Amino acid sequence: MAFPRRQLTEGEQVVEELRPHWSALGWPLPALALVLAALVALVVAWASAPSALVIGLLVLAGLCALWLAGRGLRWWRTNLVVTTGRLIQRSGVVARHGVDVRLERVNEISYRQSMVQRLMGTGRLFVSVGGDRGVIGFDHVRHPALLARAVHEQIAALTDPPVDSRGFVASNPDSRPVPAPAARTGDDTPPAGTVLAPHTVHRSVAQQLIELDELRRRGLLTEAEFAERRGRLLDRL
Repeated sequence: MAFPRRQLTEGEQVVEELRPHWSALGWPLPALALVLAALVALVVAWASAPSALVIGLLVLAGLCALWLAGRGLRWWRTNLVVTTGRLIQRSGVVARHGVDVRLERVNEISYRQSMVQRLMGTGRLFVSVGGDRGVIGFDHVRHPALLARAVHEQIAALTDPPVDSRGFVASNPDSRPVPAPAARTGDDTPPAGTVLAPHTVHRSVAQQLIELDELRRRGLLTEAEFAERRGRLLDRL
């Protein structure tokens, strides 16, 4: 059963959605396989096998099949989801159990695999979060190293928003990118279309008048050039 998208918050997107590894089915699977193998071997090797023994194996196979069906239904109703903002697990058939971890609260991610689990492609994932929750463990995770990397990538995306080749930072996938502020010009003139507060304009013009007067006193500007530039600055007031 797929994770219901109605449980996502506004702007949240699913990055990874996994079911538990088939090893979560546990002992019912090998038990059923063993009983069926014994039943086939008995019928083939012993044509005159007692009917009571055959019926007993059939009943045992039926019980194992019911046991496996229950585990399979629980497996089908379990989801482990990584979104752009959360790590979510939903499990349970009749009574549902949910775990929601905000990625900004994750302190550390680790996993554990035995040799057999590595060969099977499964393991256990541990997530350390702040507060009273401590460490949360997720069992029968498919390829836990890859899932841990996916969580790390989403945490990095939250702390370091992506920047495109033009230098635009998109804070929200659904919003327009916001460029960095334009650099100031050499003569301290604000870029076109920039609205400055009155006290900012007066302070900038006053500072430039002082600098022009200093250039005039040093002989770097003639009186005509000084008067022309001073006039342009005063027109801005």
